Amino acid sequence: KLEAALGYDPLGHDVQAGGVPEKLHRQGYRYCRTCQIIRPPRASHCADCDNCVLRYDHHCPFVNNCVGQRNYAFFLGFITCVMFLAMLVMPSILTYFSALNADKSMVGLVSVSSSMSVAWYLIIVFGGFVVVAAIASALLWVYHAFLVVTNRTTKEYRKSIPNVTEEPTLCAPRGPQLFDPWALVDPQVINGSTSSSSRGGSGRHL
Repeated sequence: KLEAALGYDPLGHDVQAGGVPEKLHRQGYRYCRTCQIIRPPRASHCADCDNCVLRYDHHCPFVNNCVGQRNYAFFLGFITCVMFLAMLVMPSILTYFSALNADKSMVGLVSVSSSMSVAWYLIIVFGGFVVVAAIASALLWVYHAFLVVTNRTTKEYRKSIPNVTEEPTLCAPRGPQLFDPWALVDPQVINGSTSSSSRGGSGRHL
């Protein structure tokens, strides 16, 4: 099924180990020595996930996942929502502080409780973080909008790798799901492979 979905044998049974057929190599296919498969163009191995990712963009620490072919549109929607949320909060904070009389506010808070002055400074610090987050999210959105317009991924842009397939980064087909993450695994198969490897290892040590 995997060979039928990709259009070639990713395990490379018909070629020498570590090699890629010349026709596929000219089209941008490369061999991954970690996964030991022939990966398609624009795919790359993620050291954090320890998997090859189709149309690899980057590994996002905020969502703890790789961003690639099947979820790039969702990631772009995520940072768009974050940007608009920050942009909506930032004017509210600036309007609030500009309409306040700082001296009267401080006197009023201290009259209620001396510890309320700490809350005032915490609000100021929080407002500063919101402003920084709004600017950062806006810059991140502009950067990815630039990548979408130029049909490049983050890795291709940073390492000056050409888009050999010339397919769009955002509007290209997501492609079929190559494996079922919710599929049930037979425990006996795992136990059998573990026990056989243990027997093999003990034999080597003997």
